[in-house]
Amino acid sequence: MSDTTPPNSQLELQTDTTRSPTFGADTSRRHYIVNDGTKHLLTTGNLCKALITTKSWTLKGLVKKASNFHPVVRIHFEDPMLMQTIRMHEDSGTPLIIEGFHEHESWPADLFTLDWLNAHGKPGAFARNVRNWADFELPLSELIHKLRATPIYASKNETERLYGKDAECPHEWATWLSTSGVLPSDLLPHGTNDYLKYLPSDVQTLMCYLGVGDTFTPFHKDLCASSGQNLMCYTENGGSSFWFMTESSAAPGMANFFHKINEELDLETHVVTLKELGRSKLNIYIAEQQLGDLVLVPPRSCHQVINNGGITMKTSWSRMTLKGLKNSLYHELPVYHRVCRPETYKVKLNIYRALHRQTQTLQGLREQQTSSPHPDRSSPTLNSSVERIAHELHYLLELLDDVLGEEYSPKHQDMPHVSQSDTCHQNNITCDFCGADIFQSFFECISCAPHLPVVHEEMKIGDGIVVCPLCYVEGRGCNCGTMNPTQCRPFGDLLRSRDEALHVIRAVCPDIVKDYQSLVKDPSSITSARHVGIFRAACTLYEQRPMSSAIADPLRMCVSKHHAPRSSMIYCPPCHNGRCMTHVLETYHIHSAPAILMSEEGGHAIWHEYHKQSKVAFKDAHHDASILHDEETGARPDPRIKLAYVASKFRACKSINPNATIPGWYDKCLELISASVRAPPLSLFPEK
Repeated sequence: MSDTTPPNSQLELQTDTTRSPTFGADTSRRHYIVNDGTKHLLTTGNLCKALITTKSWTLKGLVKKASNFHPVVRIHFEDPMLMQTIRMHEDSGTPLIIEGFHEHESWPADLFTLDWLNAHGKPGAFARNVRNWADFELPLSELIHKLRATPIYASKNETERLYGKDAECPHEWATWLSTSGVLPSDLLPHGTNDYLKYLPSDVQTLMCYLGVGDTFTPFHKDLCASSGQNLMCYTENGGSSFWFMTESSAAPGMANFFHKINEELDLETHVVTLKELGRSKLNIYIAEQQLGDLVLVPPRSCHQVINNGGITMKTSWSRMTLKGLKNSLYHELPVYHRVCRPETYKVKLNIYRALHRQTQTLQGLREQQTSSPHPDRSSPTLNSSVERIAHELHYLLELLDDVLGEEYSPKHQDMPHVSQSDTCHQNNITCDFCGADIFQSFFECISCAPHLPVVHEEMKIGDGIVVCPLCYVEGRGCNCGTMNPTQCRPFGDLLRSRDEALHVIRAVCPDIVKDYQSLVKDPSSITSARHVGIFRAACTLYEQRPMSSAIADPLRMCVSKHHAPRSSMIYCPPCHNGRCMTHVLETYHIHSAPAILMSEEGGHAIWHEYHKQSKVAFKDAHHDASILHDEETGARPDPRIKLAYVASKFRACKSINPNATIPGWYDKCLELISASVRAPPLSLFPEK
């Protein structure tokens, strides 16, 4: 292979032709960036897909391509240092491969075959044609037949090369994983360290993948800072998979690099080249996954998989650790919100349910201690478990307090509710713009929702067009612009569960919660300097807007010489001018949520001082590299600086429901337009 720069025409293809429509989208159309929420349709020529081939690849040869390329560490499943090695790699955020599972005496060789899957698996399959990124369904038997008939290397004249993705794992495979004792229990789905076990059963992570050489998944991160496990179950004709991975802390650096090459990492629409990976200057860990290899993908690791040779069959699943929940809440979800990547794993609900279950567990252990004839002489194991769970519960309590602080409004009792109690509430509402899971607070419009097919069936609360509070306070909304603040369940139910956790921690380890107070007794104390108050700000914006779509929002002149609706402007009398929300962000580095609250509740003088100081604070945060440090380490960021940072940095987005929603003040909308598809005679990884 060669890393020499190709001629200009090829270089242009390399940097511009590996984008794709989002997975599941209509591939006769193509994304384009349109500035500041304006919707224009652009025209283009042929939509090309560059050819990818692993021909002549070897792991040794790939690692030699750049000084920042490194082989992934391997360890055999029987190695006595296995668990220590796993913990070391989890702590460092670097990938690891556990090899040799196919040599285990309990390896189900008769279960892990294509023929068994064809006979006993679900008859339907979901595939992507990687030559044009078209996604479609077909019978599993047909997919297997096509894979076996496909040459192992792609050619420039071919029009189809299929990759079977995201298929539901057979029940028998799941049973073997959980009961065979072959894989370490800490790594199993819903195992000891998997917080996803607290979610409803409709959240599935166990999936199967069928591929042949030169099929691939583009560069991406696993959902919501989860930890990935990928087991190679079966191969034909020497099939294998090449993995390119970063360490966890490199996620912000890779996002920055993608922006430099005019791509968006979290849209999963770009296949990186070896040259690009080398130019990134980030540590890239490369592996060739073979039969019996379990690849451990760290949370937030950016990675790409390219299949090699004959057919490969893999099963994969995600786990969510306590640290992963924190990373997701503070660093992944803000980006998902901006680019509109569906959340799927219900992070806020996961925190809440985990806290509820851990509270019950700690209460049970506490009862064991107190019911002992000699409580002061309880077993060391019991005492250790009590202390460990108390600290885990305290961790969850901190996260939940941050969630509740942003979901709270003092007027919550006066709003419509989806459910009248927490116990009967089903969490199945998502934001129609960004795809976020709705945990408690949202805005809804019934009139913009499509009518139900049954005339006599009434639309229920939550059935309309929904946007999350953060979308609403950023100017996103429904087409008519008239939405109402709504609650999922009584807010008091959340506060009572939170206080129960606080009380049981206080009974066991009072020192770690000495600065906490009951929120049931004083709900208003939930908002503090730690929180922005996103839903409270959104409700303030709601009150500033006309109550009906028939009433126009008056226009005002922004200091930047353009007109904007009055509700999207903030006026500063000491400055003798007003700015729209877009220019408040660009000039002062202040997000709309704190800007609305500060200008409305603080008064003109306080707003004037705040916007002068905020610009300095934002620059200081950049100067001290505090934003980058928080992202790399997963630390809790300053929420006001974080909001301004992601709103400024992540402008490109694509609404989940574009026909029923409008973009906000910070959005550059991705549009889809018609385009034909052809395959150029160009390899992303050119050979000598």
